Amino acid sequence: MDMLKDQGGKTSTMRIMSIMSLFAAIFFAYLTIILESHDGVMIVFSFLLGAFAPKAFQKFAENQTKPAKE
Repeated sequence: MDMLKDQGGKTSTMRIMSIMSLFAAIFFAYLTIILESHDGVMIVFSFLLGAFAPKAFQKFAENQTKPAKE
C-alpha cells in the first residue's frame, strides 16, 4: 500500500503501528457499543491517542531539527 510508505519509498513502521491502533480503537468502540459498557471508553481513547499522537510528535520533532530559514 502506498499510504504506508514514507517519502523515501520505504514502508513506515510508524504508519503501520498507527493504522493498527486505529483499527483496534474501532474494534473496541464497536464492542463498547454492543456490550453497552462504559469501561471500554478509556480503552478506545487510549488506542485513538496511540493512533494519532506518535505521528504528531514525529512531525513536531522533524520541524524542530530543520535549520531555520533566514
